[in-house]
Amino acid sequence: MSRGCALQLLSHPSLTAAQLRQLHAHLLTSTTHLADRFLPNNLLREASSPLRALALFPRLRRILPAFLPNNYTFSFLLTAAAAIPAPPHSDRRLVCSLHALAVALGWDAHLYVSNGLIHAYAARGHLASARRVFDDACSRDACSWTSLLTAYARAGQLDEARALFDGMPHRTPVAWSAMLSAYVGAGGFADALEVFDGMLRARARPNRAAVVGALAACGALGALEQGRWVHALVAGPGRSGMDGVVATALVDMYAKCGSLEAATQVFAAMPEPERDVFAYTAMISGLSDHGRCGEAVELFRRMQDRGVRPNEVTFICVLSACARASGALVGVAKEIFRTMATDHGVEPGVEHYGSMVDVLGRAGLLAEAVGLARAMPMRPDSYVLGALLNACRVHGGDVELGKELVEWLAELGLDHSGVHVQLSNMYAGSSKWEDVVRVRTAMEEKKVTKVPGCSMVEVDGVACEFVAGDRSLDPWIMAVVRELDGQLRLLGHDSRHLEELLA
Repeated sequence: MSRGCALQLLSHPSLTAAQLRQLHAHLLTSTTHLADRFLPNNLLREASSPLRALALFPRLRRILPAFLPNNYTFSFLLTAAAAIPAPPHSDRRLVCSLHALAVALGWDAHLYVSNGLIHAYAARGHLASARRVFDDACSRDACSWTSLLTAYARAGQLDEARALFDGMPHRTPVAWSAMLSAYVGAGGFADALEVFDGMLRARARPNRAAVVGALAACGALGALEQGRWVHALVAGPGRSGMDGVVATALVDMYAKCGSLEAATQVFAAMPEPERDVFAYTAMISGLSDHGRCGEAVELFRRMQDRGVRPNEVTFICVLSACARASGALVGVAKEIFRTMATDHGVEPGVEHYGSMVDVLGRAGLLAEAVGLARAMPMRPDSYVLGALLNACRVHGGDVELGKELVEWLAELGLDHSGVHVQLSNMYAGSSKWEDVVRVRTAMEEKKVTKVPGCSMVEVDGVACEFVAGDRSLDPWIMAVVRELDGQLRLLGHDSRHLEELLA
């Protein structure tokens, strides 16, 4: 019997006790297998799935009594344990049992084993146990620090991740990119760029993850000059050039920073094989955000002609482009929505229904939009109902429907301040002042506060944020605002919003 046949039989989940004894007897007469002291580890390493490796281990110990697991054995088993999908608050017994066996056999202090334990505990959501192994480890390497750092970052525990990162004796590019990606994932874009800057100052060469994270942060902040600098860094002399992932991140960054021309140039320069669904989706999204709705739809058709299959996000982007076309692309949107499942195998989700409701609502087809929202096979979310509420305000001011939608949102726990303000404005537009007072009073009683608006502008490569009602601005900024106010008055524009800022 070959090693492959032995592996297949031993790891089979429905192997009976009689079959196991028969296989045992065969192995006892097969000196080739039993003489090979590396056989158990080789079988575990060659297992076709993590579950099979874990099921095979106890059977090997029963069939081969002389088999004593070593550091390689625990490395294979802990890697398998970490690879099994773990639900939130999963049971620790699997990793704990391997940990206990490692302690009993004296392998827990081995670097490979302790690193495997940190990774396995962290992958299954048990960060406290992972931290205890890390703190008790006799020796640590870059992998030990990075495994725990990545686990904290994925769990959203940024303070713990940063404290660990700051205490690292040697920061590898993987550690830098893990910290940077953690900030990007949590919306700390300015902190992410600060980490990227520190990485360069430490003369650590940015890997792909770090570059993509930095570009995502630049796009979110609208930091165009910093994004250009990152572009120059990865495309400069002596660099291996950009791959499709980095080029896609550049397209997305330039589009979000307002430079659609640069985004188009990067996209056009990409080799055809690298223009995958993610690259096309980023370009379609950029065209849509810049109001080039017809071009976005045309690019959507071109990607299909070239054999690139759209994914769920692609459909959201192209439907959003149709919505922004002020009713000109309603027919196109309906056709795209209708063929999602039949032609492309993508079942419409709540985001796609929300985008389609937005298309109909912006086009003034309010009754059709409401009908689609009511016919959804899943519960509508705040985006769907918010699109309907906005359509009510813009087209006809149907306050009764608006009131019904606000009550619907309240049932879902999604009645934030913007919803109440929208309803109040609709009442005001219909001169129903008693209802305006009622809505505003209800907001005060429920302590619903309006989230202040904010905007960003890049000045000399630094992204500056401005929040409505902020009185801590530099004097020169207020002087510019007063100058703008004067210019608007001379031109006859309504500048009451500036008066509120200057008050």
